[in-house]
Order: sequence, then C-alpha cells, then structure tokens
Amino acid sequence: MSAFFIHILTLSDFVATLQTLEAMMTDGPFRNSALSNKWKQYGRDLVNDAASQDERAKQACHSVLGAIDTKAFDRLYRELDSRASRDQMDLDSVAATESIFDNNERSSFGDALERNLLCNLREGMSERKSLDAALGSAVSELLENAKNRIHEECLRARDVGDMNRSDFAKGVQRNRETFASIDVGSVCAALENGNKNAFRRTARTDVNDGPDED
Repeated sequence: MSAFFIHILTLSDFVATLQTLEAMMTDGPFRNSALSNKWKQYGRDLVNDAASQDERAKQACHSVLGAIDTKAFDRLYRELDSRASRDQMDLDSVAATESIFDNNERSSFGDALERNLLCNLREGMSERKSLDAALGSAVSELLENAKNRIHEECLRARDVGDMNRSDFAKGVQRNRETFASIDVGSVCAALENGNKNAFRRTARTDVNDGPDED
C-alpha cells in the first residue's frame, strides 16, 4: 500500500476520533434529543472507550430509576407489601389489590406492576409470590423499553449527523450488551428499598447528571 493511501487511512481514523471527542464534549450523541441528562450521560458512555460495561450498566439503571417517581411508588409498594405480608387473606384479593392501585397515583410503571400482579393473582399465586414476580416482570418491561428507546435514539443521532457510523455501530452493540448484563433483581431491590440513587456513580468526576435530580 502506498504512503498516500496510508496517510488517507490515518487521516480518516483521526477525523473519526475527533468526531467522537467532539460528540462527547458537546453532551454526546444524544445532545439534541429530548432525553434526560442522565440518559445523555449514558449516551456519552456508549461512545467513550474509557467507560466500562459496568459503568454503562450503572448509568442505565440510574437513568431508569430517575424516570420513576420513587416517592409515589414507595407509598404504593408499602401498601402492596403490607398486604402481601399478612397471614390472613381476603376472599377477593384481586378487588382489594385493584383498590390499592386506584387509591394511589397512577404511572406507566405502576400500571405495568398492576397488570402483572393481577394476572398472577388470577392464576392462583399467593399474594407474596404474586407481588415479587410482578415487580420483576414490570422491571424487565421497563428495561426492555429503555433499551429500545436508546436504540431508536442511536438511529436518530446517526440520521441527523450527531453520531458517526463508527460510533453508531459501537453504540448499538454496547447498548444491547449493557442491558443484557443488568441484574433485574438489583433494580427490584433498589425500588423495594426506595433507593433512587442505588446506581449513582460517585467515583467518576466527568459525570454530570444535570439538574433533573430529585
């Protein structure tokens, strides 16, 4: 290969690197999206080779929890947990459970929990097992939806020029691998304990979640 072509290839790599650095310095590939600052940080992590998969997973979980009104969910979950922990059972546990949801603030995550919980109860599972399984199913749905949303954001960022082809390929693959590595149980535990910052990274000095913290 001639020195000219080697020079062109080297220049191409250099330009791609510069584009990646520029994207990271200007709020990353999702800088023009409507995503929260937490998800924009996740976008920077996707194209940052220095970020580990564990760091990406923690940021993804932190972002997912950031979208949930944990105070409202905590009130709902305490009522459900208290009911599930009782030794005596009502004759119509489905109706009693529906009443708890009706008397609490509505949310998309709460609706997913209710749908799964009522399904489990109708299938004859105990209230304790129904609640535990329903929370796991609702969290799994939440993570799947988040993964798909980030994939769509990668497509959008590529199409508008906020993500070069190299970063797009890395971002899509890393996003898929990141969500596959997340332990659903750990997210459930954070919700059960009302710990919205369970996955917040304190060691990184370059992370800026921005003002959308509670």
